[in-house]
Amino acid sequence: MDRNRITGTARQAAGRLKEIAGYAGQDTALRAEGLYDEAVGYGTRAVGQARDHAADLADDAYEAGRRLYGRSLHSLQRGVHDHPVALVVAAGVAGAAIAWLLSQPRR
Repeated sequence: MDRNRITGTARQAAGRLKEIAGYAGQDTALRAEGLYDEAVGYGTRAVGQARDHAADLADDAYEAGRRLYGRSLHSLQRGVHDHPVALVVAAGVAGAAIAWLLSQPRR
C-alpha cells in the first residue's frame, strides 16, 4: 500500500467522523467539511489504486516483453544455425535497400 491509499483512507475516515459530528450537533459547516474531506479521501485512495494497477500492468508488460524477446532470439539463432547462407543473402538485400533509399534525391 502506498502513501496515497493510506492518506486517502485516513482522510475519508476523518471526514466521515466530522460529518457524523455535524449531524449530531446540527452544524452544517462541519457536515459540509466532513463531506468534502470524505470525497477528497475517496479521490486520493482512487489515485493510489490507479498507481498500483499501472505499476502492476507495467511489470506484466515488461515480463511479457522479456519472454517474447527470449523466444524470438532463440528462434532467430536456430534459423541462423539452420540456414547461414540465407542470413547473409538477407543482410545483403537489406543493406542494398537501405543504400538505395539513402541515395535517392530528396524532393
